[in-house]
Amino acid sequence: MFEYRNFLDRPARDALGLDEVLRGFDQLFREFDRDVPLTSFGAVPAQLTEEDERFVLKAEVPGLTDKDVKVDLHDGALTITAERPVEVPEGYAARRRERSALKFSRTYILGDRVDPEKTTAEIKDGVLTVSLAKAANQKKKSIPVKVS
Repeated sequence: MFEYRNFLDRPARDALGLDEVLRGFDQLFREFDRDVPLTSFGAVPAQLTEEDERFVLKAEVPGLTDKDVKVDLHDGALTITAERPVEVPEGYAARRRERSALKFSRTYILGDRVDPEKTTAEIKDGVLTVSLAKAANQKKKSIPVKVS
């Protein structure tokens, strides 16, 4: 009598020609992604945590060295910028480029909560770790509650 058929059932897709359209989109995105350099602003996975004495920022920057990354702390704003160019040796042409250039910038507003003189940064195993010591007036203080 009446048969329920999902829109994405194979016979319905074939009848509408959706398989061909989806294959076209797949091909389009594969071609588009092949030689486009990756330029991202703020797309680097990062984690900012707060401890008793400091803030710790960890950002994933695989393949970057200390020469590729710049860390600035100015007027309460922590800015991380990095750039990795991909160069083809002179006299050669790139036949296929799967490793693209990388450029990003990310800013965290911390205000006057950190001591710039006690800030450190290091890269190890593709992770940038920035340790920001809290300013003296920002350290955690427990306030006892009295019963009256």
